[in-house]
Amino acid sequence: MHIAFLARKTLFSQPGGDTVQVEQTAAALARLGHSSNVVLAGQPLPDNVDILHGFNLGRPADLLPYFSIFPGKKVLSSIYVDYSLADAQRFPTLFKFLGKHGLEYIKTVGRALNGSDRWPSMRYLISGQKRSATRLIAATDVVITSSQSEAERIQADFGVIKNHKTIPLGIGDEFLATPPDTERQGILVLGRLEWLKNQKTVIEWARKENWPMTVMGDANTNQPKYYEQCRAIAGPSTTFLPYATGDALLNELQRHKLLLIPSHFESFSLVGWEAAAQGMQVIFNDVADMKETLAPVGTALDFSNAQTAIQTIQSALDEPSAQKKSQALLESRSWDQIVKQILQAYA
Repeated sequence: MHIAFLARKTLFSQPGGDTVQVEQTAAALARLGHSSNVVLAGQPLPDNVDILHGFNLGRPADLLPYFSIFPGKKVLSSIYVDYSLADAQRFPTLFKFLGKHGLEYIKTVGRALNGSDRWPSMRYLISGQKRSATRLIAATDVVITSSQSEAERIQADFGVIKNHKTIPLGIGDEFLATPPDTERQGILVLGRLEWLKNQKTVIEWARKENWPMTVMGDANTNQPKYYEQCRAIAGPSTTFLPYATGDALLNELQRHKLLLIPSHFESFSLVGWEAAAQGMQVIFNDVADMKETLAPVGTALDFSNAQTAIQTIQSALDEPSAQKKSQALLESRSWDQIVKQILQAYA
């Protein structure tokens, strides 16, 4: 079987969680004897495709032209992110008048205008974001969400999904290995620096409390001022590192005690599972869908209540290092196990 993975144009130039998801799914399928291609929005599909697997319901302008004409089976990993909390802070007036779907339409056009993404089709420009996303779902044979909460949000926004499966993301083998028994200290924050990820909040807390903190990630190309603000407010105890994978990322997970995930929204925070697999404590913002997907490995915290949040984080830093979570639980989330569920969706 040959699968075409269809993703945003910036999948590799601005890597994120979907980049890991695409690459790891392809690698796990290859180990089972299946071939694949990664097709970025705007590129042609290969001729020998059996399954078209698209990523990111929030980008119907990228996916719908392919899903409308592909004759074979079409699968969509929705990765449906709700930017409402971040956008209400970033664009308060526009968000008030346009709502989340209208603002996503403006952002799609804005990325095309500044050259950071491809131009959407005329059909998208006429139809708008919500109608285009509804059409994408209708053209899809199977919608894969990473949580039940995500499926419920999609249904609330666009109506009933005709065929849906809940499949979590997997953990790479390098994270499943037993971490070295070394002294750990400090806080780690991972992810592209942008309003949605909400790093500025915890950077301010770290400066006030003098917490040792490492912020690891690149600036969002379309939000450079946010990165500049994060650097400007940081105290001397905060270190910034660029985005990294492999041994560089593993090293940070092994030397830090606590992973903070302050995001206003995450459909599935894979870094939380990776950190827990390497023996870190994990504290995450108590928002959908993280309260469902990270509950087995982390602690939910209301990051909007600064006083309580600071006290909880300080207590976690003062406690002994956490023990690695159940190996059986973690291995049940390996990519080789997860891809078996994906193959069932392809059947």
